[in-house]
Amino acid sequence: MPAIRFTLALPPSHIGWPDYLAAVQAADALAFETFWTFDHLMPIFGDMDGSNFECYTTLAALAAATTRIRLGALVSGVTYRNPGIQLKEATQIDVISGGRFDFGIGAGWAEREFRAFDIPFGAPKDRIGMLRETLDVAKLLWSGDPRKKVSYAGKYVTVTDAFLNPQPVQRPHPPILIGGGGEQLTLRVVARHADIWHGGGDHETLRRKIGLIDEYARGYGRDPGAITKSTSVSIWVGGEIPDAAVAEIARLRGQTAEQVRGGILQGDPEQIEAKLRGLVELGITYFMVSGGSPGLTDNWRRISEEIIPRFANG
Repeated sequence: MPAIRFTLALPPSHIGWPDYLAAVQAADALAFETFWTFDHLMPIFGDMDGSNFECYTTLAALAAATTRIRLGALVSGVTYRNPGIQLKEATQIDVISGGRFDFGIGAGWAEREFRAFDIPFGAPKDRIGMLRETLDVAKLLWSGDPRKKVSYAGKYVTVTDAFLNPQPVQRPHPPILIGGGGEQLTLRVVARHADIWHGGGDHETLRRKIGLIDEYARGYGRDPGAITKSTSVSIWVGGEIPDAAVAEIARLRGQTAEQVRGGILQGDPEQIEAKLRGLVELGITYFMVSGGSPGLTDNWRRISEEIIPRFANG
């Protein structure tokens, strides 16, 4: 039975920096493997004109302010940055963190951000082409040799005599997580490059996408079992989630109370475990737990102490 892994995700939106930093440091003391922020230039839910921190400066600050928990972006928009600069920044965060960085990456989708910041918003095939070529270059640059020069001339990505000095702490490279569900394009990039795939949907959707990833991986000569499958879950331990917590999550997400309640696995630990086991049966072994709000750290602690240990043996 493969290991079952639990991580925590909390977007850097609608929150002040001291509160966000305190939330991540609280997670650093719990059993979650990784803390996931996200990579957007403005909010994507709730107050669309609200505050939002830039991803890579945030990750660098978190790397310096934590000691145990891994860090990553769910997921970096490959089209937001020059690919070479993106890889240089990612490598730097791995170094600052002492090898605690997970390289989450995807094609990018929030069109209003591209318009606002004058970033070209290509067709899906072009954004996914850039994703594929960026990962090709990443594996060339993450060679282990800090003085190795790499040149690459693709359709979307070009580097000339590029090198990364220092190299990442992690060998052969930081784990690559690819987020997205496009079945003809994105999942082929997942099958070729990903250590972790992150996707969503109901049970039937997840089953179909996992089957396609495994099929594509075999076509690339990869062991499908080498690609960990991940999805997001919301969990409330200890009966029904209180109205005050629902209202706070609804405010932050711009959802109704009914939508919030409908998306949460709640109850006692046995009930929650049973629901998660249904996802494990599909092949999901990596759970990204929604933090909901920085004010819900008591619930994070209950998940850490009462849910995660139930999966210690797979």
